[in-house]
Amino acid sequence: MHALRPVFLSICVSAWAALPALSHPHIFVDAGLRLIRDAEGRVVEVEVTWRYDELYSLLLAEDYGLDPDYDLQLTEAEVAETLGFDLNWNSGFEGGLVLRQGGETLEIGAPEPVSLEMLETGQLQTTHRRPVSGGVPGAGIEAQIYDPEFYIAFEMILDVGVADAPGCTVELIRADLDAAYAVLEGALEEIGGSVAAEDNFPAVGAYFADRVVIACPG
Repeated sequence: MHALRPVFLSICVSAWAALPALSHPHIFVDAGLRLIRDAEGRVVEVEVTWRYDELYSLLLAEDYGLDPDYDLQLTEAEVAETLGFDLNWNSGFEGGLVLRQGGETLEIGAPEPVSLEMLETGQLQTTHRRPVSGGVPGAGIEAQIYDPEFYIAFEMILDVGVADAPGCTVELIRADLDAAYAVLEGALEEIGGSVAAEDNFPAVGAYFADRVVIACPG
C-alpha cells in the first residue's frame, strides 16, 4: 500500500488544483486542547493540538520531505527540522483560539511548539503551547478554535480537558451548520455574490465553530 502513495499524492494534487478558487474551507483540522492552571486555579497556559486531514497531511509531508520511506514514522531529525512549521501565522490569523471566562476574552500569548508526529492514518498532528493571562480562579472556561476567513475548518473533536484535574467536566456544543451557511449566503449577497468574494471572502468562521465549556469543581 505504501508503494501507491506517490501515485495517490499525484491524483490528490491534481484534484486539489482543480478545486474552484472560492471553495471554502480548503483545509480540515481536528482540534483539542488542555488547560494548565496555577496553584490558585487560574488558567495560565493552554496546549493546543491540531490533527490535519489526510490530503493536507500528504501535501505537507511532500513539501517538507517527511517520511520519504513511507513507513509512517518520523525520525528525530525530521521532527527537529520541521517542528513548529505551522506556527508562522500570517496577518489576520492569530492561531484561531479564543478563551472566554465570565464573558471576558482572555489574553493568549505567542505559541511555542511542543510536538509533531505522524499517525497510523498518515495524518500529521502537532501540539503547541501558549501562555494565558487575565483569568480568575474557579470560573468556567469557554473555548473556540476557528479561522475567521474559514479557509481552515476546525472541529473540536479531539481530547479537551484540564491538566491534573480529572473532576472537571467538558461540554461540546457543535456548530449550527444550517444557521452558519445561511449567514454565509447572506454575506455573499451583500458583497455581490461569490465572484466578488474571490479576494474578499467574508469573515464567517466563527459561525461554523464548535464551542466547548469547561467547568471544574471548587
